[in-house]
Amino acid sequence: MKIRIILLTFIALLVACKDEGRNIIAEALSIQAQKSEIAAETMIEATVSIKDIFLLLPDDVFPSQAISLANRKLLLKHIGEENAYAISATPIDIYDPKNGFLSLTGMQFGWEMSYWNLQDGRKLVAVNNGTETGSDIRVFFYHKGTLSEDHSYQLGAHQVYQLADFIDLDQLSPRTRKFAQQQFSKGDYSLYYQLPRQGTSLKVRLDIDQLLDYDQAYEVPYAATKEVTLKWSNEKWER
Repeated sequence: MKIRIILLTFIALLVACKDEGRNIIAEALSIQAQKSEIAAETMIEATVSIKDIFLLLPDDVFPSQAISLANRKLLLKHIGEENAYAISATPIDIYDPKNGFLSLTGMQFGWEMSYWNLQDGRKLVAVNNGTETGSDIRVFFYHKGTLSEDHSYQLGAHQVYQLADFIDLDQLSPRTRKFAQQQFSKGDYSLYYQLPRQGTSLKVRLDIDQLLDYDQAYEVPYAATKEVTLKWSNEKWER
């Protein structure tokens, strides 16, 4: 009787071990499948180019007039060609998929777009439309084929600038320095951004002519002008 009990116990333990083994194998296979799925999604996201994002942009993001999806596809086939102006008054000037950069031409102040790869697989997309009153920046996030605008995101983060960030004040005459400081303190100025084609840093410069109210009586030597560099480090903006 004891031998029978021991045998039955042994068989039960053996079955339990097999079931546990199956569970471990099933769990391992499930984890591996999840990793493969994540890897596949990451690979798909990595193959997304500036062209794909350009085609997903809303029509109203363009500088002078909307460019339909059909016309954007045509522009991508006629980059740098004179007949591209028959498709749009603002055709593609620079198309650099390797560095994730695209710009349009045909307007006074310029239009450009670029993106940054985020650690969670998304892309931070910026569109910079230059106007006579500075850069008009719109920010989007790309993820799994969808482009969503984020009106609250501040490209470059919230920065507090001083006039000395953009001008070497020691190179100005006392009269010009006083006037420039008065204008800047009133907020009577515009900032222009430059999106990166190489690297990940933003460049910011001050519209000197507007600051001085286009008055020829005041002069800022070109050598006295500076720009601010905002570095992208660990997905944060740093000066």
